[in-house]
Amino acid sequence: MYSVEFNKLPNFNNLFLDYISSTEEENAKLKPFFNVMFRENEDIFKVVDEKVHNYNTSRYFDKNVLIDILKRQNVTYGGDEFTAANIELLINDNTFTVVTGQQVSLYTGPFYTILKTISAVKLAKDLKERFPQFNFVPVFWLESEDHDIDEANHTYLIDRQNELVRVGFEDENANQDEGSKRNTPPVGSIVFGELINSINEQLRSSLIDTDFKDKIMNMVTKHYREGNDYKTAFAGLMNDIFKGYGVVFIDPSDHEIKRLLIPVFEKELTSSPKLCETIITQSAELEKKYDLQVKPKVINMFFLHNNNRLLIEPRDGGKFALKNSKRRFENEELLNLLQENPELFSPNVVLRPICQDYLLPTAAYIGGPGEISYFAQFKPAYKHYDITMPVIYPRVSVSIIEGKIAKFMNNFNVKLEDIYHHSFLVSKVVDKLSEVKIDDEISKYIDELNKVFYDMRNMTVKVDQTLLNAVDNMKEKTKQNLEHFRSKLINAQAKKSETTTTQIDKVTNNVYPQHDLQERVISVIYFLNKYDVSFIKKLFHELDVRNFNHQVIEV
Repeated sequence: MYSVEFNKLPNFNNLFLDYISSTEEENAKLKPFFNVMFRENEDIFKVVDEKVHNYNTSRYFDKNVLIDILKRQNVTYGGDEFTAANIELLINDNTFTVVTGQQVSLYTGPFYTILKTISAVKLAKDLKERFPQFNFVPVFWLESEDHDIDEANHTYLIDRQNELVRVGFEDENANQDEGSKRNTPPVGSIVFGELINSINEQLRSSLIDTDFKDKIMNMVTKHYREGNDYKTAFAGLMNDIFKGYGVVFIDPSDHEIKRLLIPVFEKELTSSPKLCETIITQSAELEKKYDLQVKPKVINMFFLHNNNRLLIEPRDGGKFALKNSKRRFENEELLNLLQENPELFSPNVVLRPICQDYLLPTAAYIGGPGEISYFAQFKPAYKHYDITMPVIYPRVSVSIIEGKIAKFMNNFNVKLEDIYHHSFLVSKVVDKLSEVKIDDEISKYIDELNKVFYDMRNMTVKVDQTLLNAVDNMKEKTKQNLEHFRSKLINAQAKKSETTTTQIDKVTNNVYPQHDLQERVISVIYFLNKYDVSFIKKLFHELDVRNFNHQVIEV
């Protein structure tokens, strides 16, 4: 295993890069936006100590009720004795949670779902070693109420032809503009019909034949089957993958969970727009240095109406309305509905972490780059609810390099970061194979051009200095044309070796699919099919939750 700095990789926002930076200067920019930073023991202890004192005073429910709900949910999801033991630990006041979460989706979604879970389990163990007087339990928050079905209804694999293939349902809102997209129910509650059998067959036919294929397909189809819903299938398969690691799953859409959350929802409805205003104030400061991830709403809640999840909006006279609907509520009517049917109410992205950390004694939340960025906007929300903001801890990030790809990289002296720049990768590979070293030759021509234009400038100064801009423009245009011609030469040279270009495409499909990191696209099912569930053990063994670079594991 080795690692690569994130600033050498594509598609990472600047806030995340500063957040994981080890330099005091970069960290100082972000300290005002978080409760604590994540590296130092004293910062983590500060959160735990605060949580000891305010978890019991800031919640309005009996913790034993929550414990009973978790027991019931995790039995439904197939939790084992290790999960049960961790739930029992939560009864104690010296037990805290390390939480992560993800939208429930087909076949567990992208690989980073697995990486988040591994991060939570390993960090919980790491914190126990650092603070033996406390217990730490890994918890997975099932984001079952998100309604972006087009994000959840598919996944990607590398097929028998080494091509990236989409496996899943057709998009619900394909070819529709934003305004005409129809409302959809929470994804977690969508029940699979007969069509899931065809999708499972699509998965089977896309996977290469291995000694583990039947075993993995049986594990998948046990959960992703007709009559099961997304959240139950997702949690069941995750439990099979992480059997023995004690992960506790929580479904926030549960009716009894919603009843525990009534005080959170009621405060948002009755104190609006205070939460929105505090986040806007923080966001305005953050926006001076970084791009914002989240726009808070006046009311950061949805209402389930006719099986659709619709945003609650304020109206004149203290009334409420549902966005994209004719439904209206008097103030007292909506508050009464909250008391009688809290399961109809749902938090948005702003209120979700508040609900999470109101229910759970959260010491740390494991998040990806985007999540870390939006948590930087949320510090005032925690203060508004008098809840301790947890440590926001970066999940592990990894690329899996398989044997044939590792061999290709070694043969052509290709680094991981080279793969993210296609023209450079092609140039590097072709240059090694070719008798004509195109880059070297073009560099010579550029040196000669620089000399020619240097002499031309000197000559022009003697004649008419007002023509210097014309010389500089001519030089720049010539360089651009030369660069364009260089690309043509490289492509022409590459076409002479179709085998090599095919190899490059295979490497790119695997390591940089859809011009994004492997972990954000490819499903864990692809790896389990090739390497069995022992692949998960290898990840646990090799991944380091204190390594804040992008890790690379060869298999």
